[in-house]
Amino acid sequence: MTDTGKNQVGTFIAQCRKEKKLTQKQLGEKLNVTDRAVSKWETGRSFPDVSLMEPLCQELDISVSELLARKRLEPEQYQKETEKMLMASVSAGQLMGLQVVLYVITLVIFALVDFPFVIRKISGLPLVNYISIACWILALVLIFSLNYLDKKLPARKFRTSNVTLERIVGAVTFLGIMAVNFVVSGGLSYIKDMDFGEKVYGAVIFIVSLAVVVGIRGIMAQTRKEEWEMEQEENAAKKE
Repeated sequence: MTDTGKNQVGTFIAQCRKEKKLTQKQLGEKLNVTDRAVSKWETGRSFPDVSLMEPLCQELDISVSELLARKRLEPEQYQKETEKMLMASVSAGQLMGLQVVLYVITLVIFALVDFPFVIRKISGLPLVNYISIACWILALVLIFSLNYLDKKLPARKFRTSNVTLERIVGAVTFLGIMAVNFVVSGGLSYIKDMDFGEKVYGAVIFIVSLAVVVGIRGIMAQTRKEEWEMEQEENAAKKE
């Protein structure tokens, strides 16, 4: 944390201590530290040890998020302030890496849902069997996990604003779904039974559909990117 940040935290600690009508010595005794240590916190010369942050917040009747934000927060502000703190500690590259992981989980979910249909076509097993049930249960677990992670990770608009990545994910997802449909519908034998006109028509529909999916995904990513940049500009303006 910068010296300015330490000073602001120190000022907030002093303010909360006075509101609780505690002296530096009394607060120090409750935390098993000296009044000199409390004085150093309040003047920004040092920062409370991590092990003391929660006890300190309990004595001052504030949350750790409020301590780090250097102000009292309304309930609706908690998520925004927490996201800001996470953004300050996680780089843009790491956020994009985390988003790639989420996309990989999404593709795994699609594969698990479709796998029983492919197995049924290839092996002739009934659709509902131990393998398919296991796949669908695992898919449900991953869906809940994906939803949880997506909500907890900060800056969703930023994470989903990389136009190139979004287009690639859209293309891979579309091709994966089409590949499964291709296998289930009969594969090469299905195509052999089509006449030339039907093959051309199918190819055109496939290409147009792929282009639409990739295009829409790119437009949505660009929109989120512009919204994110606008939010950053507004936040910077507010700080000034």
